[in-house]
Amino acid sequence: MVVPLDKQLHFILGVAVTSSVTLYSTPTLGLLACVVVAVGKELYDMTGRGTPELWDIVATLLGGSVVIPHYL
Repeated sequence: MVVPLDKQLHFILGVAVTSSVTLYSTPTLGLLACVVVAVGKELYDMTGRGTPELWDIVATLLGGSVVIPHYL
């Protein structure tokens, strides 16, 4: 199965956001920040500046969820 580069980048973004926020606060806030960034990016895309896709949100949140067990 080939995962599109766009989804890979969303996954990496989820890892980066969650890791960065969790490093200085809690895993809950890290995952919350990941949700805000994922949904915010797609809302931005809906303004005509990109292509909004539900799977982009899913890929970003998957990246964030992979990080959480390492901090518990």
